Amino acid sequence: MTETANQPVAEEPAAAPAEEPVAEKPTAEEPVEEPVVEQPAAAEPAEEPVAEEPVEEPAIEQPAAEEPAAEEPAAAEPAEEPAGEAGDKAAPEPGAGIGTPIPSVATTGGLNSGDIVSGVVTAVERREVELDLGSGRRGVIGSRHWTAGLDVDLTGEVQVGDPVEAAVLVREDHKQRIVLSRSWGRQQRAWELAENARKTGEIVSGTVTDAVAAGLTVDIGIRAFVPASMAGDDDLEALVGTEVECKVTEVNQLKGRCILSRKAALRTRDRQAARKRLSELTPGMKLRARVTKVEDFGALVMAEGNLRGRIRRSELSWFRVRRPGDVVAVGDEVEAVVLHTAPAKMNLDLSLRIGDDPLKAIRPGERHEATVVSLAPFGAFVTVGDGIKGLVPTAELAEVPIRHPREVVVPGDSVLAEVTKVDRQRRDLEFSVNLAVLVRPADQE
Repeated sequence: MTETANQPVAEEPAAAPAEEPVAEKPTAEEPVEEPVVEQPAAAEPAEEPVAEEPVEEPAIEQPAAEEPAAEEPAAAEPAEEPAGEAGDKAAPEPGAGIGTPIPSVATTGGLNSGDIVSGVVTAVERREVELDLGSGRRGVIGSRHWTAGLDVDLTGEVQVGDPVEAAVLVREDHKQRIVLSRSWGRQQRAWELAENARKTGEIVSGTVTDAVAAGLTVDIGIRAFVPASMAGDDDLEALVGTEVECKVTEVNQLKGRCILSRKAALRTRDRQAARKRLSELTPGMKLRARVTKVEDFGALVMAEGNLRGRIRRSELSWFRVRRPGDVVAVGDEVEAVVLHTAPAKMNLDLSLRIGDDPLKAIRPGERHEATVVSLAPFGAFVTVGDGIKGLVPTAELAEVPIRHPREVVVPGDSVLAEVTKVDRQRRDLEFSVNLAVLVRPADQE
């Protein structure tokens, strides 16, 4: 057998020797005879000598093992076809499996993506909540769509019978329910509220989540920002975690931009409180006030309760005032009486005329001891009683003609003066020294 085995290798291939290996194939003992049978393909005999070793025979069987692997796609295809039937088996994770994107814009309920719907909770599980949307429609909210950025245990978040508002997601559900997102619905609603607040000037509330040098980050259902220049005078770091009131100054949903102003909200609250206090004031009430500014028309004051008011020049004194600065100065603390209030216009008129009009007690012909306080070319100003001011004309200062009052009196002199004129409306009071020195018949008696 050894010689015959060597001869086919050395000699040219013949038909007779080629048939013998064919007969001997069932005995797979001679691996060398197999390449002789496959002479027409010279490449295959060349490769099979590598497989002459008995160790490689199992390797020849590997293609048989690879064939099932090649047939696996065929087996996978039939498995995908009944996916609708086996859908229940593919839902072991309700919260994670909800929300497979589909190209259609309309859902099974005839709703579009982003539509806000309301429903009542009918079932609560750890990973999903089922809702009754009415009209025979059912909705489902997964745990990942309950709160933005969180995957929560829904059994501790909601109970059966609770109303829930959510936005429609364009997703498929293995139970033919409408897939919803509570977090997205809240964001959609928050953008709507922010835009309405910007248009109407309404105040919104939110929680400060972060503070930086540039300003505050506030959660109002959406992420909003308060620049430091609009945050007020408080320490920004101290506001973190607290609830603040702000006004919306800018909204751009496409850019995700929402700008707030806390300072504007504080001013609005102050005005609302001031209006309320003004409505509680009545004419005649007395208030303590501090002069903040002196103008030609009068004085501006800050009354108790942070109420801004004004005192007209005619109300600074019972007597005529030429310059308000002669009566009050900035920083003076005064007691004023309420004249008029207009809460809608934030107006508060005050007066320093407290008590009875002193001119009511003055009658023409009365004589009073007067003190000269100042001089002018047209006469001398005097005071009588409790600061009642009047004028003694130059012609009434002496019996003889004089050119200037300083020829007969100086500030601080006391003279006897007689009342000659009382004009309560114009607040004018005039005296005469000449008449006071005259002896009347009644005086002789």
